[in-house]
Amino acid sequence: MPTTGSIEEQRRDACATRETILKVARRRFSSCGYADVTLRDIAADADVSAALVVKYFGSKEDLFAQASGFEHDAERLLDCELPNLGEHLVRTLLDYHERTQGDPLVRAVFTSSRPAGGRFRDNFESQLVTRLADRLDGPRARLRAELVCSHLMGLGAARLVLRTQAISAEPTEELVALTAPLIQRWIDGPL
Repeated sequence: MPTTGSIEEQRRDACATRETILKVARRRFSSCGYADVTLRDIAADADVSAALVVKYFGSKEDLFAQASGFEHDAERLLDCELPNLGEHLVRTLLDYHERTQGDPLVRAVFTSSRPAGGRFRDNFESQLVTRLADRLDGPRARLRAELVCSHLMGLGAARLVLRTQAISAEPTEELVALTAPLIQRWIDGPL
């Protein structure tokens, strides 16, 4: 009788499968919109059965709620003391680009304008922009937080969507050196 692996291996496989489904769902919802995506589409892209998607996430609405969340990405992006946050934000985002060929901030731009994108927009606002603004001292903290996020969105769009020539060719360390001080000025304030 063949063994199916240890319980620990099964858990790792289940976690990896769940993450694959979530990644596919984010990509599908971002590019197609909520109404045009089916659980079968996501299952086919993830190379799993639709029943497995339902097992892990329940309904399409529940999957969308998890795919539209920024909590994990916001934790990674904001996990730094304020004096070094500009560099950390740029470096973390560029690392995300390299590892996943995606960007959670660019995903927010594409998804928020689609049907059912309001939840995505609300999550982005509460989990990233508001949390950043709450950490900033001085006047116009909300505006400064939005400027930081908009600059990071632009960087991601230039690299991953538009694939602009100079930014795409620039080494990571150079992009960090050029971009982080500007972002840090908004973090430190005032405008």
